[in-house]
Amino acid sequence: MSFRIRRKIPFALSRKLTFIAVSPMLPLPANAPAFRRGVRSVASIRGFTLIELLTVIAIIGLLAAMTLGIVSGVNARAAIGQAKSELATLAQALESYKRQYGDYPQTGAFSQSTAAVAGGPGTATAEAKFFNALTGKLGPAMASIKGRNFIELAKFTLEAPYSETATTEQDNAFLDPWGRRYHYYYRSTGTTSWTAPTYVLYSCGPDGDKGDTAPAATGIVDYTASNNSDNIYANKN
Repeated sequence: MSFRIRRKIPFALSRKLTFIAVSPMLPLPANAPAFRRGVRSVASIRGFTLIELLTVIAIIGLLAAMTLGIVSGVNARAAIGQAKSELATLAQALESYKRQYGDYPQTGAFSQSTAAVAGGPGTATAEAKFFNALTGKLGPAMASIKGRNFIELAKFTLEAPYSETATTEQDNAFLDPWGRRYHYYYRSTGTTSWTAPTYVLYSCGPDGDKGDTAPAATGIVDYTASNNSDNIYANKN
């Protein structure tokens, strides 16, 4: 038979332990070890969390701005590349047109439309004449013909829907990647003032500024003009 001996805790010690158990936490000396100083106050936790939150927001804003700048730059380069490709396609069509008819479309006698689209360029503008020549409606001297189409229109953005069955000139134009008209300059029949070796075909570029490009009388372009700096030309070396 075994006996369990219970040891009694002295009364004084029992009261001391009870006091420790129920007493609130007393402030510790400043030099107390860190693990004994307890948890930081709620106020300090809230303050630190707010600082962290503001820091994260600032970082997110910075990253968003950087990303937007990168995306904008990529999109701008892509648009410029597309414009160059479309101008090259138009230039090839013009060479095919010249082989067929002996000259490029002679639009010098017609006014130039604005770069911005505003309800059609008007069939009496150089841009519309250029469009109708490449789609088989006009010969080099701007006489009406029933010729072949020199351009694959599906590769371009057009100012207006194209009618395959129309037999007359259409109020339409080729648009660049920024939604503005490509501009075409060339001499008119019987004039000798055009001194450029060929036509001038270009996009106004990202800024849309037509600038001081190609006077219809001579065809000479001042490429050094500040507002011509971002223009994109089909036949510029």
